[in-house]
Amino acid sequence: MAGYLGESPAPKQPGPIATGSPVSRIQISCRNFRKLKDFSWTPGEVSLIVGPNGAGKTTVLDLLRFLRGTFMSGHEAGFAAAHGGDHFPSRGSGEDLVIFEVRVDDILWRLRLPMSAAGLKGRYGEELYHGDKLILRADIYAETWQLEKESLSFEDIRCCARVLWDRGSAPWMRPLFQALSDLRTYDFWLHTVREGTSREDATSFLHGTGKNLWAVLANWKQAPLRYKGQFEWVIQKAQEAFPDLINTIEFDRNEAYVFPPGATDPADGLPPRRQADGLLTGLLQLTAVAGAKPGSILAFDEMENQLHPHAIRSILGAMRTIAAERDLTIVLTTHSPLLMNEFGEEPGRISILSADGGTMPIALDKLKNPEWLAMFPLGELYDRMKFAAPPGSSGTATDPRTAG
Repeated sequence: MAGYLGESPAPKQPGPIATGSPVSRIQISCRNFRKLKDFSWTPGEVSLIVGPNGAGKTTVLDLLRFLRGTFMSGHEAGFAAAHGGDHFPSRGSGEDLVIFEVRVDDILWRLRLPMSAAGLKGRYGEELYHGDKLILRADIYAETWQLEKESLSFEDIRCCARVLWDRGSAPWMRPLFQALSDLRTYDFWLHTVREGTSREDATSFLHGTGKNLWAVLANWKQAPLRYKGQFEWVIQKAQEAFPDLINTIEFDRNEAYVFPPGATDPADGLPPRRQADGLLTGLLQLTAVAGAKPGSILAFDEMENQLHPHAIRSILGAMRTIAAERDLTIVLTTHSPLLMNEFGEEPGRISILSADGGTMPIALDKLKNPEWLAMFPLGELYDRMKFAAPPGSSGTATDPRTAG
C-alpha cells in the first residue's frame, strides 16, 4: 500500500464521522511485530477479530497496549503493557527492526525499534508528521532529536511526541493524544474481582484487568448526576442479560453485595466471591463500555468467555446501542460461532487474521463472496473451517481465499 510504514509522509485519511460532534478515525499499522508481520487496520463501530489459535488476536491487543503505554508513559511502560519487550520481532523474519504507525486525521506518529529476542537494542527512532510536514525526527541510535530546526536531548522516560504535546505548543496534536489516552484494552482477572473491595484510587473508569470494578460502581452509584446514570445503566443491562441473578448492588463499609430478584432481606445480598463467573464477566464488560469517553476505542479479549448465549446476545446489543450513542469503537476478539452469527448482515465488520502472518487483517466480505456468505450462518462457516481455519485443516487450504 502506498505510503505504508515509512515509504512516504502521512497520506490523507478519511474525514470525521458525521455525527453530533467530530470524531477522529484512527489507523494502526505495524510491521514485524510478533505474529503481525504486515498489519494495517482501521477499527470502527462494533467489530470482531477472528483467526485460528496463534494467528495474533491477543497480539493486536498488545499492539494497542504498547502504543498507548509508550505515548502516555514511555517505552518501558509500553513494553510492560505489551507483556514484555522480549521476542518483539516476528519469528523467522530475519529482521530486527519493528515498525509501528498511528494515523489520526492528518497526523502520523511513527516508531522504529531495533529489537533482538531479548529486547530493545538501543535508542529507537521516532517521527511525527502533521499533514505533509515533518515536525520531529529522532533517528535510531541518535544522541539528539530534531524538533523542526531545534536540536534537543532525549529524555529517559517520555517519547519525543509526548514531550512536544506537554509543551502545549502543538494543539493540533489533540486528536492523537485523545485517541491514545482514551484507548482501553480489557483482559479481566476474575480472581481480583472476587475479592469484593471497593477501595481503589481510580474510580471513574474500569482498569484493564477489572480490579477496580466495585470501586467504580460504588462511585457511580453515589454520584448519579456526575456520572450520568451509568450505574443504573449497568444494572439495567445486567438484569436483561442475567434476569435470574441480579436486581441491584449495594455497598456497605467498602464491600459490595449483589442482590437477586425478589430479595427482601439484607442477608440475601451475596459478596462477589459467591457470584457466577458469567455475571462478573458481564458486569465488567458493561462497566467498561458505560465508562468509555465519547469517540474512544475499547478492545476485549474473547468477550464470550463464561457467558451463556443469551448473555452474549444481550451484552452485544447493549454494546451496539452505546457505541452508536457515543461514537465508540468496540473491538472483540473471538472464537465464538454464536457471536459471529450476530454479524450475519455485517460480514465486513469481521476482520480475519491468517495463521501464516501475511498481510492482515482482511475483512470477511473481501475475503469471501458476500452473496455466498449470505447463504449460511457465519458461525457455521467458521465452525466448518471455511474461513479463519488453521493451516492445512480439512475445511480450507492455507490460503483462506480459496473457498467461497
